[in-house]
Amino acid sequence: MYKEKLHQAGKILNEQGIDVWLTLVRETAMNSDPILPFISMVDFTALTGIMVMSSGKTIVLAGNNDAEGIRQTEVYDEVITYNGNFKDGLSELLDQYEVRRLAANYSIEDVASDGLSHGLFILLQEIVNSTSSKPEIVSAAPIISKLRGLKTTAEKNLIIEAISTAEHIFQDARHFIKEGITEQEIHQFFTDRMKYYGVQPSWQASQCPGVMLGPKSVPGHNAPTKITACKGDSMDIDFGVLQDGYCSDLQRTYYILDDNEDRASDEVQRAFDTLKEAIRRAAQFMKPGVTGEQADAAARDYVISQGYPSWNYALGHQVGRMAHDGGMILAPKWNRYSSRQVEQPMEAGMVFTLEPGIATSRGYVGIEEMVYVTETGTEFLSSPQQEIYLL
Repeated sequence: MYKEKLHQAGKILNEQGIDVWLTLVRETAMNSDPILPFISMVDFTALTGIMVMSSGKTIVLAGNNDAEGIRQTEVYDEVITYNGNFKDGLSELLDQYEVRRLAANYSIEDVASDGLSHGLFILLQEIVNSTSSKPEIVSAAPIISKLRGLKTTAEKNLIIEAISTAEHIFQDARHFIKEGITEQEIHQFFTDRMKYYGVQPSWQASQCPGVMLGPKSVPGHNAPTKITACKGDSMDIDFGVLQDGYCSDLQRTYYILDDNEDRASDEVQRAFDTLKEAIRRAAQFMKPGVTGEQADAAARDYVISQGYPSWNYALGHQVGRMAHDGGMILAPKWNRYSSRQVEQPMEAGMVFTLEPGIATSRGYVGIEEMVYVTETGTEFLSSPQQEIYLL
């Protein structure tokens, strides 16, 4: 998979007219770069430069303690060992390959592309100024956004596996959740099931799953409370697992039947049906070339047309090695989101969540599905929730 992603990176460099993409790191066990898990199997101790050329060639300039371990991975075309001066070694390489445009990992907008520390950026400037070619340093954000976003077949399959495991746990919970149980007990159940399946939470363990039980629970990324399930309560559970390096991120709606009820209350059912249709419309609308803002509007406009207020977060985000994987998002042009993130056109190979929500008097109602962008539209990677889980 590492070779696949590095080969993919070379193609992206060609598209964007970049000679070299340089990832500059040191002591990565302490201060890593978000892109490193895509391009390296090992950590580095000494100052290290991972270079991807527009030709597709990959070179690592590494310290003598790291170099042999890097060679053993057989990921890169060439591993060059420096014994003393990294600056001279990198300067010589930039001149040797007559580099004119060099992409480095910094970004004002995208945290996934902002792995280069300020100190290393200053060092890079010094090295560039010492070369005869004096290449222009540009942000690698467009490269990293594509590299993280465009999933290979292997990556897609790993995401599907993570989705499948999360869906099993959601189903397991239908036999556990009942009147009188607390958010904390539900959270512990999901934690125990993750241990059973041998997986980890997709995000901070204290908030995964996010359990939003009844009208008093606060929606969002919160730790579970002692709020107790009552008859007639609606419940939204936000949950995903990290499995074999890739994540899932889903939400499911549950409902605790009141006395003499055999279905959810009309208020909850109508909210659920509205969200289900909003997700269907967004997924049907999405295809290569559609922007994040346009995809968001396809769902948001429908929910508003049904008399509900607009939810106060993005319709969706990319998922991959992390639940929130950076790059393009499906959102309106709000101040909290950069123009580049919402105006970027989607491409085949991207994986997004679709997660609108509606507050009701019985509790928050939320659905979150995951879709894969194809050449002509989308396909659902998750099994869309068609009915409320009645308890």
